[in-house]
Amino acid sequence: MKIQNSRKSDVLLLITYFVFYTLVLSLLLAFAAAHIPLFRNGVVYYGAYGAGTLLTFLIFFWQKKKVLREDFEKFRAHFGKSCRVVFLALFIIYLCNILINLLLQHFHISNQNQNVLGGLAAGGYLWLLILLAVVFAPVVEELVFRNIIFNRLYPKNHLLAYLVSMVTFSLLHGAAALTSGKPRDMLATLIYLPLAFFLCRLYETRKNIIFPIALHFVNNLLAVLLLLLLQAVKGA
Repeated sequence: MKIQNSRKSDVLLLITYFVFYTLVLSLLLAFAAAHIPLFRNGVVYYGAYGAGTLLTFLIFFWQKKKVLREDFEKFRAHFGKSCRVVFLALFIIYLCNILINLLLQHFHISNQNQNVLGGLAAGGYLWLLILLAVVFAPVVEELVFRNIIFNRLYPKNHLLAYLVSMVTFSLLHGAAALTSGKPRDMLATLIYLPLAFFLCRLYETRKNIIFPIALHFVNNLLAVLLLLLLQAVKGA
């Protein structure tokens, strides 16, 4: 795995993601919704959030376009074999998640992140759900957690690279539990650990960022389709 960008460039991208996108954008929109009547309109509020999401995506895409293009060409050169690797990893992840889901259900632990995404679909903001889950997350999150964090830590300590990448990725997806009034729902982050592990593992073994991006994309696409199917059944 090569370090494609300068340390300064990668640090700025991390600041863009963790500070400006994850924190500042959410705080600004919450402030706007509380003090500006216009932002209490869902179309305006989620439209602004979508614009911020798209802008962040474009910043990452522009900064990492070289590695994305080069790795995609390598992935495409052996497309059939590459896809088999991705789907095999996905199958193992699903087997692991069956056991984790049974454990979470036993303790009545809810996945608040899934509830938030379900709320977007039910509220008529399917476009934002698709942007977040199928476009933004596979590309930007893999660039953040694998191409930058994992890649930078790996030469220093392989185990540390896995731990930091997996834990930060999982905790970020469990952050919705902090506002649910049920802190124990943070345990739902366990469901993301198998995915996080195989995202790291594919990047380590294939040395190609498109592998974790493809795995993340297929995983999220299937989750969105299942969510829409369940909502259609409930509404029938």
